[in-house]
Amino acid sequence: MLRKLRPIFSTFNAKFSTRLEIDPNLRDRFESDQYKPRNHPGRSRVKIAKIPNEIQNAIKIILQDSGAKSYYEESVKLNNYLISRHLPPEENEITEKAAKIHRNVSKRYSKQNGDMNLAEDKIKTTVFNILKKNVYRWANIAYDQPTSLQYLMARAAPEYAVLVRILDEINRQLPDYKPRSFFDFGSGVGTGTWAVNTYWKGDIFEYFTVDTSTHMNDLAQLILCQGRDNVEMPFKAYFQRQFLPASTDLKYHIVLSAFTLFEMPDMKSRLETIQKLWNKTEDFLIIVEHGSNAGFRVVNEAREFVLNSTQQDQGYAFAPCPNDNVCPRYLEHQTPCNFLMKYETLPFPSKTEVMAELFSYVILRKGARPSNDPGWPRVVRAPIVRSGHTICRMCTAKGELEEVIFSKAKYDQKTYRCARSCNWGDLLPVK
Repeated sequence: MLRKLRPIFSTFNAKFSTRLEIDPNLRDRFESDQYKPRNHPGRSRVKIAKIPNEIQNAIKIILQDSGAKSYYEESVKLNNYLISRHLPPEENEITEKAAKIHRNVSKRYSKQNGDMNLAEDKIKTTVFNILKKNVYRWANIAYDQPTSLQYLMARAAPEYAVLVRILDEINRQLPDYKPRSFFDFGSGVGTGTWAVNTYWKGDIFEYFTVDTSTHMNDLAQLILCQGRDNVEMPFKAYFQRQFLPASTDLKYHIVLSAFTLFEMPDMKSRLETIQKLWNKTEDFLIIVEHGSNAGFRVVNEAREFVLNSTQQDQGYAFAPCPNDNVCPRYLEHQTPCNFLMKYETLPFPSKTEVMAELFSYVILRKGARPSNDPGWPRVVRAPIVRSGHTICRMCTAKGELEEVIFSKAKYDQKTYRCARSCNWGDLLPVK
């Protein structure tokens, strides 16, 4: 499934040997002050995200009517569980672990007892007990009404913020792009719909959402109806299903799977789902998970699967990757490629706070990478800003991780100030 890993010799400890400067195609715009370093075209325009007021009002009505204030502590526990969740162990991993434990236990028994046949039952029992303690007990979550309300309280704000930040990549790089349809797999309380409407509310004609929980579907629809049962759905072409349709005849301009693939029991199920979603994609397929090691593994798994596909539907990594090579972060450091998004919490049950969410994502686009793609490097860790210089850690178009020291003495003012203004997750418009 995954491509053969090739050796990459650059590391964050190695400095970029080639001198960088503002993309020549943008130089005139910077000189004429059409672009300012603090607002260069690679910067994300979303700094702190807040759920729209009309959605917040609907959520407040629903939570108050449901007496959800008593669910607050449970919502915190649910959030902590979701963030720290691991992937379900694969059968071969369990088999290998069991065999290793069996060998170790057998050696111990062979020293104590001469007749191994008599000890075999005890060995099996011991292996089983040890295995139970050492294998992650994965289970998918059943979202009944209380759990759905807890999820709404805990996850609506951070998930909306992350999705708005990701969709800004498309809107910023393709300002004239107008999607007409949206498909949300694992739609939950509807954060995907809120996020796409932030940019393309007047353009999207059809919304198709899939979630196995009827309680989640009901909750998502109620939020769009201002929290009232007697209010008409504001979108004429808004469809909800519990299961992913098998047909590939209909395609959607934007297909989203956000914080969903952890509910799949194994890698095979995840990749089959990714293939079905890719088949339904007209333009963009977006995969989002928590910014943990496990979350990044799922995102990278989907990225590798699509980019390595031998089928006719060719695609490339639109964001965050400026390349289609094997992810250097995964290859070199075995650490997640993740990003940070700040958001305002819901004003329920207490006042609003500003918090932050780590996330991993990939936007895959149908077709071949354009020949005029700028290939700007992506800042993959928070820049280190010091007096007179800034250190940027970036993923480049060559598929390498590079650390560049932009000093005031060695770089021109525009390049230096652009680097100094960059944030974690931005593109830096240099070549």
